[in-house]
Amino acid sequence: MDRELERKIKRMTDEGLEGLDFNAELKGKVREKVKRNKPYRRRWYAPVISFLLVLLFVFIYAVVNGEKLGFIGSEWMSGFFANSSNFDIEISTTHGPSLSTFDGAISRGDKVMPISFSKEERDEIYAKIEEINFKEEKNLNSGENCSNSTARIHMIKVRLNKEYYQYQYSDCPTTKDSRELDSLREMILKMIKEKPGYEEIVKPYVII
Repeated sequence: MDRELERKIKRMTDEGLEGLDFNAELKGKVREKVKRNKPYRRRWYAPVISFLLVLLFVFIYAVVNGEKLGFIGSEWMSGFFANSSNFDIEISTTHGPSLSTFDGAISRGDKVMPISFSKEERDEIYAKIEEINFKEEKNLNSGENCSNSTARIHMIKVRLNKEYYQYQYSDCPTTKDSRELDSLREMILKMIKEKPGYEEIVKPYVII
């Protein structure tokens, strides 16, 4: 409270209103000083809004990460993003088994078996795919000038969300990029080999 106001209030107390110029400016100052803020009252809908915001955050997280959190973490909802619930891979090679998560099958000659991967296995495969970075151009050999009769031709096809990447290459000779693709193939075949009943179908071919 400023001194002039204090002085005038004192005059009002001691001498009444006589001689006091109680103008609009002074009234405004008095109102400002005595004004009291209304106490905060929690609205009944505040907890509901908080709950909906938390639910929205969980929903977005589940969709982006493809988590299995009921319907909000389904693969259909996570289909807008590339993640461990939203990719497919197909691998084939001469003198070796072929597998495809597009069809959910692995084949060797005339033998065909259904194949699926656990969430942990899909996470591991997806992490390897990200590490290789299929969006970058690869230095791969076609094997046209290779004299090695045991050389193999490999094909790998990957779907990440709506994007498709496909490479065909020979292991004669190998390159850094082809070895990375080979490591992905071998990792997946090792996972399949550890499943009961799949040891024979991923058994290495003997080339004479």
